[in-house]
Amino acid sequence: MKKLLGILIIVLLLLVGCQGEKVANKENNDSKKTENASATQKKAENNWQSNLNDIQLDSTIEALKEQKAGILVKDTTQEQETKETALFPTEMDSEQKEKLTGQLKSLAKETKDPEMLKKGMIYLLGSPYYKDVIEPVEAFSPNFEEPDLPEPEKTTNTETGETKSSKAIILLDASSSMLQQVGGKMKMEIAKDAVKRFAKTIGQSSEVSLIVYGHVGSSADKDMKKSCSAIEEKYTMGKYDEKKFVTAVNSFQAKGWTPLAGAIKKAKEMSKAYDADTTIYIVSDGAETCEGNPVKEAEAFASENSEYKVNIIGFDVDSKSEDQLKKVAEAGNGKYYSANNPNDLSKTIETQWLPSAGDLAWSFTKAPGPWEILAEQKRVDTLSEPLKNVISRENDRFTQAIQLMEENQWIDSETSSTLRDWKSERNEQLRNIASQLSQEKYNEINDRASEIDKKVKEWTDRMWKLRKESGKTW
Repeated sequence: MKKLLGILIIVLLLLVGCQGEKVANKENNDSKKTENASATQKKAENNWQSNLNDIQLDSTIEALKEQKAGILVKDTTQEQETKETALFPTEMDSEQKEKLTGQLKSLAKETKDPEMLKKGMIYLLGSPYYKDVIEPVEAFSPNFEEPDLPEPEKTTNTETGETKSSKAIILLDASSSMLQQVGGKMKMEIAKDAVKRFAKTIGQSSEVSLIVYGHVGSSADKDMKKSCSAIEEKYTMGKYDEKKFVTAVNSFQAKGWTPLAGAIKKAKEMSKAYDADTTIYIVSDGAETCEGNPVKEAEAFASENSEYKVNIIGFDVDSKSEDQLKKVAEAGNGKYYSANNPNDLSKTIETQWLPSAGDLAWSFTKAPGPWEILAEQKRVDTLSEPLKNVISRENDRFTQAIQLMEENQWIDSETSSTLRDWKSERNEQLRNIASQLSQEKYNEINDRASEIDKKVKEWTDRMWKLRKESGKTW
């Protein structure tokens, strides 16, 4: 029995020993695999010749925009990179310094060639944000408001000059026919846009009122009475206020019938309270449909004052409607203008106004002034600042890298001098690029301002000539 027990103990010991040897062998193999993997990774990371092949030393805008992130700054955010405070050496912590030191030691051990060392510094420390900060500057465009230079009718007839009045009543047709489309756009929307521009133009010299008709009910017979009686002053006669006028124009839609006679009659009743020359401007696409007599009402209005007029713009009207509208304008001592498409309407509606002498005397203010030009230049400066900061921060990192290689004697004095010269030259070249970009945008600002100024002067000279031809001097 004792002999059997001894044999069992020996067998157990042998089994335990074998298992321990297997575990030890596995651990050794795993350790070797980890070491081999680490060595392979380290070898890949330090394969400088391969890593630096694609690094560009050209200091051009395109090269900068294509520059990839340095492996030691790839996690730096754009906000950190573009802020004014320098990153190195003041903000480099011990971990950053240790990583940089290790990489530079490996690089310097690999090569003594200054060109490779330059590429190595860009590979390690180059900024990834040049594209992000350069393109906004390149995309900048001067934001000067286009001057409002209305084109009055070019004719020597003095009647053209007389269309300017102290008070202007705009009658806008919002009947159902204005729901039709011209050139792919609803006639009502086209007319609204044109009236907005016209009011802004004529509002420089006259008080304005907006009366709308046809905007209530529908074109159905049951709504005729309701629609024909709905004639409403949407913008009360007074000084032009662009925001309020636009709101008024946008407050209704085309819906019903066409009480043209009733609208003219309302304008005549309003004019009795005015101690000023008054002109009615009608924008319509059709004839009277509410059984009124617009010719009679236009004649009655014009008889109130020899300076009162009814001018009509017929927008995409048929021949029958055009005949009636022409008679209305004639009875109202005014003119009829035909507009067959959106461009015609926009152009025609602006020809009813001739600038006053006072307007022309101050027309130079329509061009950008010194303060407006300065504001645009400041916009360029603001867009350029991140680029300048990226250049500065990258240069600080290169300075730190060269210092570390010098302190550890990984490079000789001649190589150090070469690298420092390169760093300074690169920094100067990049700053010149930033300055050149800014200057190009400054030139665009000045060119655009000069272009607008020239346009304003040419328009002003032409308007003076038209005033002279129309018999107006001051």
